[in-house]
Amino acid sequence: MRKIAFLIVTCIITSLSLPFIAVESTAHSTGPEFEVGLYPGIGFGLGFHAFEITVKNIGDSTAHNVTLTDLKIEGNVIYNNRITHWYRDVDPGVTLLSSPNSLFLGMGRFTATMTVTCDEGVTGTGSGNGFILGLFVLIP
Repeated sequence: MRKIAFLIVTCIITSLSLPFIAVESTAHSTGPEFEVGLYPGIGFGLGFHAFEITVKNIGDSTAHNVTLTDLKIEGNVIYNNRITHWYRDVDPGVTLLSSPNSLFLGMGRFTATMTVTCDEGVTGTGSGNGFILGLFVLIP
């Protein structure tokens, strides 16, 4: 009986000497996050004004040096896919409107799929539909 009492007292004393660790629940930063699409409008397929790509930062921190890394177009469109550095920072809740650096020529409906990234390593992909007739582009 003495051994059991000694064992219980030893366990209690040992547990009292251990540090108490409190776990505090805090919200952590998720970083930037993108919604990507096409802005409605009419454009001309030469250079920077064919159509506008919208990049909205729906995250909770700023995205630095947003870059269009890939543009894929399905349809009867000829274009030059290249990396386009916009060198712009996009704050949370802000939408960036910018054009791809390419010539567009075609006939008919098309679907554009855009992939953007930033210095933080976050990637976002979105798509949109449009119509092209020669060099004139319509995004409904």
